[in-house]
Amino acid sequence: MSLDPAHLRYREFEHAAWERAAAHYADSFETVTALFARPLLDAVGCDAGLQVLDVACGSGFISSLAASLGAVPTGVDFSAAMVAQSREQYPLISFAEADAEDLPFPDGSFDRVVIGFGVHHFPNPKLAIAEAHRVLRTGGRLAFTVWSATDHALQQLLTDAIRQGGVAGSSLPVPPLGDINKTQSCLSLLRGAGFGLGNTSAQKLEKLVVVESAARLIELMLKGTARSSAMIRAQPPGALPSVIAALDAALQTYKDGTVFNVPAVAILAVGTHS
Repeated sequence: MSLDPAHLRYREFEHAAWERAAAHYADSFETVTALFARPLLDAVGCDAGLQVLDVACGSGFISSLAASLGAVPTGVDFSAAMVAQSREQYPLISFAEADAEDLPFPDGSFDRVVIGFGVHHFPNPKLAIAEAHRVLRTGGRLAFTVWSATDHALQQLLTDAIRQGGVAGSSLPVPPLGDINKTQSCLSLLRGAGFGLGNTSAQKLEKLVVVESAARLIELMLKGTARSSAMIRAQPPGALPSVIAALDAALQTYKDGTVFNVPAVAILAVGTHS
């Protein structure tokens, strides 16, 4: 783990957020990230018998899906509370507390590594992807997902509603090495970690998230995210109704009967260890 002060501050912010979210994550924002779990595993070829490392495993959903496909998963997360939730929900799967930037495994330990929406939360994504490369066997594959900088309406709706009805949280910590939310930045990350030019790819994936109401979307973000949750918590007393009203108005574009189908757009990046 990096000892740079900016990295440590960002890590502390993220760690506190996920410790707080752990008890509610499976019933809140994981309902969104789970939509991308199967494409993530398909991208690495999650076949029976393969040793799969699930980095930033959260409450264990991706690991459980990998196990259902016949793979042998190991899930790691830097949040002890998340690891406890994973072990409780999936007692037959191995989970451990570990930092993505300093994985406690020998070189070449795994056939596959997957990181579902964790990379953009790491203080030093370059180091984390280099660690993923290190623990992969020759011919092994890594895949990770991050939210796209564009087209990701689910996040943009909340950000716009806070700007319109509340107070934007400009004082919130920002990633020390910049955002990883474009296809080119994902490719650069992979290649900088040792994945060859011809062994990398990145593409956008879109899923529709069914949202019952503006209040429910606020709840999902508040209980199951880090930065979005902090933005909501930073609102002054009395501002939240105005934020919800602004969000409700914006959601009307996506109305489908009694619910709203909101696009969530991710980047899926894949690298092969040559």
